[in-house]
Amino acid sequence: MGKVKVIPEEKIKAAEEFLSGKSSLRKIANRYNVHHSSVEKWVTVYKAFGPGGFYTGGSNNYYPEKLKKEAVETYLSSERSMHDICSYYKIRSLSQLQDWINKYHHTEQ
Repeated sequence: MGKVKVIPEEKIKAAEEFLSGKSSLRKIANRYNVHHSSVEKWVTVYKAFGPGGFYTGGSNNYYPEKLKKEAVETYLSSERSMHDICSYYKIRSLSQLQDWINKYHHTEQ
């Protein structure tokens, strides 16, 4: 699959459709010609930030050190998914959380 540009309104519609149980990640992904992980990310952004989360600029987010450590500790000490943790702590990117887990988990051992 090549890179496909999906406008914010379509991402919102897709996230709402999934969250309402009207369709699966894979069906929505096929409709927009994207990988299902993209739709999963849209759902995470929607849950954390609402529809406005799709209209932010491309600027980097700042996360305090305390939040990073708390998110990692929550991941390591619970059975919550990474997507749930991203939504709870308002982390825009799953890969950002993964980077913190690698950094903080390995430095504490």
